[in-house]
Amino acid sequence: MTTLTALLEQEVGALRAVLVTLADELTALQERAPEALLAASNAKAEAVARAARLEQQRRDHVKANPGRPDATASHLLNDLKKLAAECRQRNDANGLLIRGQRRRVEGSLNVLRGASATPDTYGRDGEPRPVRGPKTPLASY
Repeated sequence: MTTLTALLEQEVGALRAVLVTLADELTALQERAPEALLAASNAKAEAVARAARLEQQRRDHVKANPGRPDATASHLLNDLKKLAAECRQRNDANGLLIRGQRRRVEGSLNVLRGASATPDTYGRDGEPRPVRGPKTPLASY
């Protein structure tokens, strides 16, 4: 086994670990479990950092040892590309869920505070101009 193959196997394993954390994050989002979401987000950050370190090691190795990869390394590179694309897709999907939940929470808070449910408008200068809502909130805070 070449050093490149060993690095690629480690990197593939690291991206699989990222996928596991993304699945945990999705479960926490669906269950609306803040503690689980925080744990999953922290685990994801650690897994992504490990994958990034391994990627840098692989890039450094390839730079120091130029040449065509063997068949095993080529197969692992293909796996790596597929895993990276899947990680990106799942992370984007989780991001959509997070943004949707944030908008719902902000909308609920605006209702409770008596703020307008309509979006802000922008002036000629590009600066936001808030739309005025009712003067009395529906609940105290």
